[in-house]
Amino acid sequence: MQYQPRTYRKMMKAEDLDYFQVLEFETDLFIGVDHGRSSPELIGAVQTEVQTLRQTIFNYHRSNPDFIKSLLPLPLNSAAAPIVADMLLAGKIAGVGPMAAVAGAVSKYIGKMLESHTTEMVVENGGDLLIRTKKVRRVALHTTNAQFVDLGIAIKPREKALGVCTSSGVMGHSLSFGKADAVTVISEDIPLADAVATALGNRIKKPEDVEKGLDWVRNIKGILGTLIIIDDQLGAWGEIELC
Repeated sequence: MQYQPRTYRKMMKAEDLDYFQVLEFETDLFIGVDHGRSSPELIGAVQTEVQTLRQTIFNYHRSNPDFIKSLLPLPLNSAAAPIVADMLLAGKIAGVGPMAAVAGAVSKYIGKMLESHTTEMVVENGGDLLIRTKKVRRVALHTTNAQFVDLGIAIKPREKALGVCTSSGVMGHSLSFGKADAVTVISEDIPLADAVATALGNRIKKPEDVEKGLDWVRNIKGILGTLIIIDDQLGAWGEIELC
């Protein structure tokens, strides 16, 4: 896969956080932590954790060859490593393959590792976000749709980290069978948010699909809200506050 520069990162930096990048093959993380908390030691620890998580996924794939390539849910496995189990469960709930949850799953475990190092954090992984914040933060939504520019979602303080995951049928390198400009899903279950964003994006092929998509996602336990943009239509449900 050819590397695609993350030019949007120049616009996403919050002034009260220090940022660093961790790049390990296809995994490209942009991480914000409290001022003064970033250090070579912390960056090295995150790099090591990313390597471990990736190796865990590939080890499972060796004994389960469908794991990486499947576009359909795979059976749950109680003996699987936690990150693999999370991906399998998220895929089953959303009705997609487990790799639809990989970015969210990696972010989840990096976030857990960072909890002892910082009170606030942003982990960006291919446009998907894990956010733990003590103040209201604005997440900008970038699309090629000229009818919805300078659009953002307000993320309010909460005890647990929140996943803000986006799928697009017209932007980015991730596989989507839909045509939506953007489908954003929020949940405290970050792998689930990632998988559901993919599954919902696959369902949105025309503006008339927006209402049906919202009806589908509101019945998934653990999903807190979603936003859909396609052509001249914007639909939202749940804890979505535009700003």
